[in-house]
Formats: sequence, C-alpha cells, structure tokens
Amino acid sequence: MQSDRQQHPSLYPTVSVVVPVLNERASLDALYSRLNSVLGEISSRFEIIFVDDGSTDRSVEKLREISAIDRSVRYIRFRRNFGKSAALAAGFGAARYSVIVTMDGDLQDIPEQLPLLLNQLDEGYDLVSGWRHNRRDKLAKRVGSRIYNWVTSLLTGVRLHDINCGFKCYRREVLDEVMVYGERHRYIPVLASYRGFRLGEVKIEHAAREHGESRYGLERILGGVFSLLTVILMTRYTNKPLHFFGLMGLLLAGLGSAIDLYLIIARVFFNEWLSNRPLLIIGTLLAIVGVQLVLFGLLAEMVAFSYRRESDYSVVESSEQPASTSSTHDLATAVSRSKTAE
Repeated sequence: MQSDRQQHPSLYPTVSVVVPVLNERASLDALYSRLNSVLGEISSRFEIIFVDDGSTDRSVEKLREISAIDRSVRYIRFRRNFGKSAALAAGFGAARYSVIVTMDGDLQDIPEQLPLLLNQLDEGYDLVSGWRHNRRDKLAKRVGSRIYNWVTSLLTGVRLHDINCGFKCYRREVLDEVMVYGERHRYIPVLASYRGFRLGEVKIEHAAREHGESRYGLERILGGVFSLLTVILMTRYTNKPLHFFGLMGLLLAGLGSAIDLYLIIARVFFNEWLSNRPLLIIGTLLAIVGVQLVLFGLLAEMVAFSYRRESDYSVVESSEQPASTSSTHDLATAVSRSKTAE
C-alpha cells in the first residue's frame, strides 16, 4: 500500500493546512491557487485554514474573497497580533482532519513540495519537518539559523537540521498532546520527541521572498533563547526541578565556598589582609546565590508536586484501547464524525 501511495497521490489521507498570515496580502492569491491545485491532486478531502494574526494590510479582505468562492477555505482573524504560536494554536483547534500541515504565508515554502512531507509521514513518522538545505535568505539569517539549530540540537538531543522550519506535517495525536503557546511553536519537535513521537525530516527547496519583509531580528533571537531554556526545563526537569536548580546552586555555592576557604587560609596562615581583596565579596556572593538556587529548586519541587497540567506519559496502546490497525484515512473519517457529532 505504501508504494501505491507514492505512485498514486490521490490515496493520501484527508489533510488540513494551517497558514499563519501577517501582512501577506500580496501573496495570498498565488498561495491559495497553488495550494488548492496540489491538494486537489493528492487528497479527496482537504481544507485550508488561514489565521490572520492582526494584519494591517487588509489581508482579511482577500481571505474573505477566497473563502466566499471556495468552501474548503476557512479563515480566522485575530483582533491584534498575538504571535505565531497563538495563530498556529487557533488553526490546530479549528482543523477537522487527522493530518495537519503548517506552512508560512510568504510563498518561501513551496506548496508543490507538500507530497514530499506526506510521503515521509507515511513511512511511520508522527511529525515530519522540512529541511531548507539551500535557503534563499540573507547571510546573517542563514548563519544565525545554523547556530540556532546546532545549539538546539546539542541541548535537546533532537537531531533535526532545520527545527525552526515552518513547513511541517503532523498526525493529530501529536498536537493533541503538545500545548502551543508563547514561543513554543519553534520547539514542537522537541516537545513531541519528549512525549515519544517519531520525528522525520525531508529536504525541501526554499524560494526567495518576493513580497513583504522578514521579521527576523533581535527580539526573535532573544525570544528563541528564552523559549529554548523554557522547553529544556519543561521536558527534562518538569517533575524534578531541584535537579536543575540544585545542580547550579551546588556548583555556585561550592565555588564560592572554595574561594572563601582560600581567603581564610591566606588570612590565618599567611597573615594576608582581606580588606583590599574583592575576591572575598565574589566568593560570598556566589555562596549566597548558590544557597538561594537550592531553596528555589525545593520550592519548585513543591509547586510541581501540587500542580500538574499534563500527564508524564503518552499511551499508544492498552488492553482497553488497542492500537488502531485502520488506515489514516479511516482515522480522519472518525475524527471528522466526532467533530460533526459535537
């Protein structure tokens, strides 16, 4: 069946495509036309969900026009700009089908390469990310992206070349278990991997930007760094925060104590004066901060124990609910029926 799907794309499952939009009016007509053409060839049922994240260029007017002539197109409009994570979360919540695709609205993601991601998903993966191996962006953005991907891979253990690529496809169960908010959309693969889902990656082409301006800047870099720290804490230390804060606290307290011990020995045995030694202040400060971090870790342990937002595990099969042997198309039909029943 797998080879049949590769030869006959019409056998692909039903697909929901979620596209965050922020001042992309100039590219919407072409994006819709190309997406509609591709989806019409690979799927019997599909939908395109545009999420207008507070555009100021009248993008919503174009979305109204498109949705009026095509019932498979839907749109969501935010009152103001809430960010890409919020836009994706809204799109995920509105999606009807079991396979969900995300892509940017600036046409740098090439719609015609969507079957490549679905092919990979059909190999048994739960999440497939695009790898823009030949990016058509400015040098600073490419270099920054390489550093970002290397650091993220090193700290999280998720071996993807282009984790921040917006062109991805998911099985619905991944998004049912991973909460998206803040800047967490960047790290859905990390969160999914932590929950035990299988990750795949496929090389895709990348187009040069024809309309609008890139929103890459210092704010996004800082946001990515802070989000990475948050995700590391949430994936590795959610239920054992003392291991994180306690380790840092013991290291700092140990270093501070060692400095102070050296100064005490110097004063007692070598009669050295400490009034002109700033090292004494540094050592004492490190010891105090280290103790505070340990205490903070203990408080975090108490919070983690008393307040739990999600389970620590992900069940794929049990005697009460065996693993499904049906095709993804059947799963999509079931999900669609449940949505209708609701």
